[in-house]
Amino acid sequence: MKLDPEEWVIATALDQAELEDANERGAAARIEFNPDGHAKVTITISRELVEQARALDLTTLELFAEALRLAVPGAFGAARPLPPRWH
Repeated sequence: MKLDPEEWVIATALDQAELEDANERGAAARIEFNPDGHAKVTITISRELVEQARALDLTTLELFAEALRLAVPGAFGAARPLPPRWH
């Protein structure tokens, strides 16, 4: 979809706000509802969280779950930090 100049400015501001939110909280989520009834979910994960996941050797699923927990606080019960991995 092509954006007009005003929509482009708004979209750019929203993207920047999402990045700032992700950097502050570790992750951010955005849901876009399409006219056809579908929804698109975008999760932005901070560089710091990605680096932590690499250091802990987390799987993609574990990183995704942690990002989702941070982006939607309270959705999965009480917030808790990343657990240590035991090998």
